[in-house]
Amino acid sequence: MLDQSEVVRYLLDRRLLLPHTVVDGTVVVRDASSRNRIFVVDGGDTSSFVLKQGTSPEGVAAVAHESAVYQLLRQRGDRIINYLPTVWEYDTIGQVLILGKVSGDRDLRGHQVRTGRFSRALATSIGDALGTLHRETAESVSATPECPTPWVLSVHQPNLSIFRDASSAALELIRIVQSAPELGNRLGALRRGWEPSCLIHHDVKWDNLIACPTNSRPRARFRLKIIDWEAAQFGDPRWDLGSVFSHYLSLWLFSIPITGRDPPERFPELARFPLGRMQPAMADCWSAYRKRADLDRLGGAQWLSAAVSYAGARLVQTAFEAAQVATHLDSSMVLHLQLASNILGRPREAAVHLLGISMGSGR
Repeated sequence: MLDQSEVVRYLLDRRLLLPHTVVDGTVVVRDASSRNRIFVVDGGDTSSFVLKQGTSPEGVAAVAHESAVYQLLRQRGDRIINYLPTVWEYDTIGQVLILGKVSGDRDLRGHQVRTGRFSRALATSIGDALGTLHRETAESVSATPECPTPWVLSVHQPNLSIFRDASSAALELIRIVQSAPELGNRLGALRRGWEPSCLIHHDVKWDNLIACPTNSRPRARFRLKIIDWEAAQFGDPRWDLGSVFSHYLSLWLFSIPITGRDPPERFPELARFPLGRMQPAMADCWSAYRKRADLDRLGGAQWLSAAVSYAGARLVQTAFEAAQVATHLDSSMVLHLQLASNILGRPREAAVHLLGISMGSGR
């Protein structure tokens, strides 16, 4: 296993770092480990890297799988490659994946919270990237095992293991879902309607969408990179786009202050990040996806309705993930469940009124 103190020597030995950058003292190594061991090496524009190494048999397999996904996607042409990080090497002996990093990049959550703006250019890039991924890998579906349906589609019917691993807040959330039969029925319907047809990222969230600064075009100060492909498998493409929509909605919900001084109907207008400021970005994301994936108008409307339903399911998953690290179930998590239930009950209305997308025009 790599240690933080060994990273610079490791990169020098592989001739990825130049000695003068180390002598100059410009190289900084940061430990960003979570499930796997991750080291971020910042040495300037040409000497920045991310090193990933599994810490368990499952982690080792996941990192090797991510490397294989990059290799597969690189065979699909420049359009999808432009949205991927640079892959320098996969060290099969040390089982270390070495990726390039753009100096000054930040994940989409941090970027948009920091700027207070919801970039329509980056949203368009997300739609184009996912549309390209899904369209370019559709013909290979029969040759690759499909991924299981997202676990949240069965959260109302949990297996016994969840009672060992879930927090008390997460268990309370499950009880709320189970007390609303229609919500569970609609999640089950999505599970039964799962249609694997192409490679999907399967874990599209703002942490995995990276805004990289660029000076190449005055009007495009940032370009998009999609990272963390460990979970990528063949599955239903509508889950990926629904996940994108859900993260806009989730940021809106988490930014709503719940106070005893204001009536509940006023809560949305008090949001730090109003939904109206996000809707143009969501509409542009869908428009770019629809164009790149070549969806016809009738099929596009049906496809969008299903993707919006998956966005509702992803909101339930976000609430569960938040509950896992909380001491108690709070109002923002309950808001996630309420909105998810409304979306799953009326996905077409949700597309129009929440996402700002006209079902008739495809915008």
